Amino acid sequence: MTAVRSRPFIVNDPQYSPFGFAWLRGLTPERFAVVIAVCVLSHLPRLWLPIVRGDYLDVASILLDRSGRALAFAVPMLMMVVGIERVTASSPQRTRIGALALAVLAGAAWYSALRAGHRVAMGRVFTPDYLWQASISYFVSSFMLGGTLTAILYLTAREREVARQLHQASLERIEDERQLAEANLSLLQAQIEPHFLFNSLASVKRLYEGDRRKGRALLADMANYLRAATSSAQHREVRLGEEVALARSFLGICQLRMGQRLRVRIEVPPDHEAALVPPMAIGTLVENAIKHGLGPRGEGGTLTLIAHREGEALVVGVVDDGVGFRSRSGTGVGLANTRARLATLFGTSASLDLAVNQGGGVIATLRLPYRVAA
Repeated sequence: MTAVRSRPFIVNDPQYSPFGFAWLRGLTPERFAVVIAVCVLSHLPRLWLPIVRGDYLDVASILLDRSGRALAFAVPMLMMVVGIERVTASSPQRTRIGALALAVLAGAAWYSALRAGHRVAMGRVFTPDYLWQASISYFVSSFMLGGTLTAILYLTAREREVARQLHQASLERIEDERQLAEANLSLLQAQIEPHFLFNSLASVKRLYEGDRRKGRALLADMANYLRAATSSAQHREVRLGEEVALARSFLGICQLRMGQRLRVRIEVPPDHEAALVPPMAIGTLVENAIKHGLGPRGEGGTLTLIAHREGEALVVGVVDDGVGFRSRSGTGVGLANTRARLATLFGTSASLDLAVNQGGGVIATLRLPYRVAA
């Protein structure tokens, strides 16, 4: 049996089946309630005399008797309309309207015949002319009321179908936007990975020309690093611990090239290593600090990688005491792409800010929603 959910007073739900009977599908409690209300309201004008007399018991008896009979005689029309509505659900609009009009016409004929037959059976017909006039009256009144209710039902069904189509179109638009964002994110990551690769290979080349033994060792380390970096870049998000490990490997490679000129401090509490971050984002900040901050400085300097939690945000900082903003050069592709990736993944919930380090150099701060990997 289909579960009854909260729904509007008038509803077109072709999947609803009272008591689990498929042949009753579409006869919702709301539709019965509307028909009952119409039957009661149509007989209220005839109760003015008992009401004036104050005979409220008679009022209730008359209302129950006449409304009950009217409802019983209207059920065939209701079933015809609902059945036609179900059968023509996928038909063109003109076909549905014509079929529903015929259903109302046939239902009105049934209603008139049943009411007239009941009068004959109860001995309330005195002449054939009176029977004919009563039948015409029953037919016209039932056709007008049935047509009005059917029109309301049809318009409600149309509105519900339009709303469903709009909702489906909205879902399809959201899916298209998601796929576009995924493609944009893949493009941005593809732009960042060569940024790492080309600069790192240039470092290997320079070191290999000076010391082949160190060059071979560095090349092996580079192969391991790039293998791990390429694997992580294929995911939307990775653990902070994995990103820190990659950054540590990259900084180790840089220390082989720069020697004592590069000092590294990593302060990431183990409690935050399961937090999720975009792949290569931290590596981009570290690489940027080495290339534009500490590398150009003759005496080198210190790079500090820190991470902590602030409420519902994960804050990652890459701090260097290099040459600072004035002496920095480059197009800033890595930082621009990182900001674009953050906007694609988190909207306005994430940010990347650069600030002047009071001790010289730059502070890059990455702020993300704090979420932990399962």
